Amino acid sequence: MPGEEVYELYIDSFTPETIPLARLAEYMARFAEMLGHGEHVHFVRLKPGSLSVAARVDEIAERKVEKRVDEVRYGGGPQSARKAFMEIDDKLAEDNSVGRIIRGKARLIEFPGRTRHVEEKLGPIAQAGTLDGEVIQIGGRDETINVHLRAGEQIHICVTSKAIARRLAPHIFSNAIRVGGFGTWARLESGAWILKRFEIADFEPLDQTPLSKVFEGLRTRLAPPEGGRTNPIDLMRHLREE
Repeated sequence: MPGEEVYELYIDSFTPETIPLARLAEYMARFAEMLGHGEHVHFVRLKPGSLSVAARVDEIAERKVEKRVDEVRYGGGPQSARKAFMEIDDKLAEDNSVGRIIRGKARLIEFPGRTRHVEEKLGPIAQAGTLDGEVIQIGGRDETINVHLRAGEQIHICVTSKAIARRLAPHIFSNAIRVGGFGTWARLESGAWILKRFEIADFEPLDQTPLSKVFEGLRTRLAPPEGGRTNPIDLMRHLREE
């Protein structure tokens, strides 16, 4: 029925009488974030038996919420919704639970919780490396300064000295830079690497020349001399010198 679209977050290890109030609030906040469109999503009730949090969606937002949940189901959707999914699953694992999101009789999303496979890690491994991104925050109260570097949707939290932080300050919210230093990495069983810590030893601004200009310059340098042909040996020597 229009205006009566109800989504339920089911958790198997609690009942309304046994779940701590603070923990219930945490689950409900992440559930709301997953559904989104907060002004059109309303708490309905806690169902008896195993814990089930029911939320009703206004007719005006039904299709939007359905699309958002469906995207998260297949690994997409807004970052905030994907993060909420992971946080719910983490809490279920901590509470030795499994869960799901239900609409009517349809199971839309399953949370493996306690049954999920825990990936083994290799590391941590420290090695020299570089990171590219935009400086979005610099701060700290002691000799170690935190630097937040944004690369797409990912935020790298790095550390550096006061001297380098002062040199970085003019670049905040400006063009992308490349920082060099030493990173501490861990590798998951899936092969993905996770950056645990990065100490910035130096940095350099990245060239912001548009790609079209780069190719235009290459064409100019590679063009044969007037009335003749380019000597390939001279060309290779010229490129090496550059």
